[in-house]
Amino acid sequence: MRIATSLAWLLVVALSGCSPPKPPEEERRPEPQAAGVVQAADAYKDAARAAVAKTEDAAAKEKAALDAATQ
Repeated sequence: MRIATSLAWLLVVALSGCSPPKPPEEERRPEPQAAGVVQAADAYKDAARAAVAKTEDAAAKEKAALDAATQ
């Protein structure tokens, strides 16, 4: 009887090690931190557009002044 109980116990222990693994928890990726980079890039683009507009405006005024002086 002791041998049968021991064998049954060993069988239970052996089979419990063969249970299917638990599925992995859902991977949680970190949220992107690009908001600051996007804002900086937008500010740079806005400054570049403003510089272009200012330069074009100054060139147009200079051309108008030269045209007025030659007439």
